[in-house]
Amino acid sequence: MSLSIFKRGFENSYQEIFQKVLVGMKIANTRLMSGLKFGQSVDRSLPSISSVRVRTITVGSDRTVDAISDSRETLSVDQKKGTTFPLSDYEKIQAGPLDPGSFYGAKVAHLVAQYVDADILGQTVNAAYDFDNGDLTTTASTGTGITLSSTTVPQLVARAPAKLQRNNITGGDMVFVIDAYGSADLTQYLLGKNIDLAGRTFANGYTGSVATAEVYVSENLTGEAVLSLATTPTEGDTVVIQGVTFTFKTTLGSTAGNVLIGGSADVARANLTGLINAPSTTDSNGVALSAANIIVIQDTLRAAATNDNSANTMTLVCTGSGRLTLSETLTDATDAWSKNVLHCYFGKRGAIDCVIQDMVDMEMLQEPKQRTKNILADVMYGVKTFTDGSKMFLDVLIVA
Repeated sequence: MSLSIFKRGFENSYQEIFQKVLVGMKIANTRLMSGLKFGQSVDRSLPSISSVRVRTITVGSDRTVDAISDSRETLSVDQKKGTTFPLSDYEKIQAGPLDPGSFYGAKVAHLVAQYVDADILGQTVNAAYDFDNGDLTTTASTGTGITLSSTTVPQLVARAPAKLQRNNITGGDMVFVIDAYGSADLTQYLLGKNIDLAGRTFANGYTGSVATAEVYVSENLTGEAVLSLATTPTEGDTVVIQGVTFTFKTTLGSTAGNVLIGGSADVARANLTGLINAPSTTDSNGVALSAANIIVIQDTLRAAATNDNSANTMTLVCTGSGRLTLSETLTDATDAWSKNVLHCYFGKRGAIDCVIQDMVDMEMLQEPKQRTKNILADVMYGVKTFTDGSKMFLDVLIVA
């Protein structure tokens, strides 16, 4: 197989799969796509009439002139992500009738698309309004996630559009992005109401419609959890995140995932937070994770933890993780995971702005002293939720 044939097969397959897999591109606004390249940015001016009032006009009297203002926001094409892997001449020969370019192009496209999708859907947390359990029966969010049931699902699909309308967002072109389990729950609890999400087409995750919104399924939504830890852990207590175990120790030792207790709950929690945020670093407060677990925390979950000494909590936000699997063996029963939710998008299509490279940037470099080429495939993009866009969708918190 010639290199030109490999590259053509790779790029064609990459583009085809990449465009099919991206749910985020189906809900994002790509109006700025054609005019920007990597390293460039665009400024948007957002006018405000918040100071303008409707006044009584008195004939013969001077009218009051209310000021208008504007604010500027910037979207930067500042994300460059890529994959690098080797391809030897022997692999090309052994591929036989299989086109290795198309094969690897499809596999890499899936991997990169999931990453970009996670960044776009991760903007859901920037919504101006949440929608959670409190919104099902009141007009105020409480921060508590919605447990989908035969009662809450009809409330959700009826009241989510109402909350947007209450904030002056009306009209069609609404989308709802949820994961496969959530879609299954919607189907289960809305059976008999002329809604069928089971007959899904899976074109960019599209499954059908609920109420006023088209429903898309993605496993790249942001997961969030809160660990309450107010009591100093004891020797051997553990916290487990997606199968990765962190073990509290009075003496640190050298076992991967050990976290120094440090004599107080605040210190122990801060040390746990530090190891989650830097899983490949060993210091006096924690031992680096194994290579496999580093990939889980840093790449698969893209985990970011925040310690709060005042609230005695650690908040864990994982971009693109989907539903989180969490557990702990803390001695104090009051110390536990107190929140585990999925951030789902409900609102207008196009509220999030995205600039993304139309064609994959793929290069092949010869490895010295080997019959191997390194395949470098990059994608460049920028994502931004402008202030006006943030008011056009809801961050729907679903219990995971």
